[in-house]
Amino acid sequence: MSEDQAHLSFSLQQRSRLHGLAYKMTESVTDAEDILSDVYISFSRQPFDQIREPERYLVRSVIHACFAILEKRKNVVYPGINLPEPLAYDRFPDLQKNDISYALLVLLQKLNAVERAVFLLRESFDYDYDEVASLIGISEANCRQHLHRAKEKLKTGNARYSPTSLEREEMTKAFLLACLNGDVKQLETYLSKEITLFMDGGGKAATATKPIAGFENVMLYLTRGAIKFGANISYTIKAVNMETGVLFENTLTADLDTVLIPVFNQDGQISQLFGIRNPDKMKYLT
Repeated sequence: MSEDQAHLSFSLQQRSRLHGLAYKMTESVTDAEDILSDVYISFSRQPFDQIREPERYLVRSVIHACFAILEKRKNVVYPGINLPEPLAYDRFPDLQKNDISYALLVLLQKLNAVERAVFLLRESFDYDYDEVASLIGISEANCRQHLHRAKEKLKTGNARYSPTSLEREEMTKAFLLACLNGDVKQLETYLSKEITLFMDGGGKAATATKPIAGFENVMLYLTRGAIKFGANISYTIKAVNMETGVLFENTLTADLDTVLIPVFNQDGQISQLFGIRNPDKMKYLT
């Protein structure tokens, strides 16, 4: 096997996990793919037989590239709620092996960059503390502290319901029908009283810029939107980030208008509803 073939073969073996790591760190498919491309170029320039631990070389490179991107973002003010970039299962089936559920991505937003890296390397890659510390460039004691803080931040206090994909699809269809019909009684069945709706327009699409909390407020927002846009909107249901996503298309322009991602609680009701209208974040859904 030639030097180039050795680099390529090893990189392809690791690609799925590395892609998942970069995506969960940056919450952006575009950034994750750019990182993997840059890391591969750097990797391919090193004599393969002189790289003592190729996997750790790649993981370390990806992590520090993610740190650089997240550091740059600190100076960027995002208009309104900033949600992770969703992606369709059929476009990235390999990524689904790496637990990229939308609910997890949103939870990870509670963590700073180092906490997120420590958590992912311990939980997803199953590295020991000394290995994680070495990859990130911190002490082992500091690594343990970061993981403890990360787990504390990620505690939600509520058990999450995990219906089958068929159950999710049936419940989502029934919920959508209730919205379109303005059926408040039916919506009470599907929406938790403590539901919170998060909408991301990115300053490019009109939407709520703050979370909408409580059944009545969310119900009004959804039913008014359905009445206002219903005649010009069609929808399809498809797997998005290991969840059941609803893709709304503008029938006049044939453009993707909105994606809604419901998350169910232990009672089988929607406790969180994530909506993305920022066109820059919907390009990996169709």
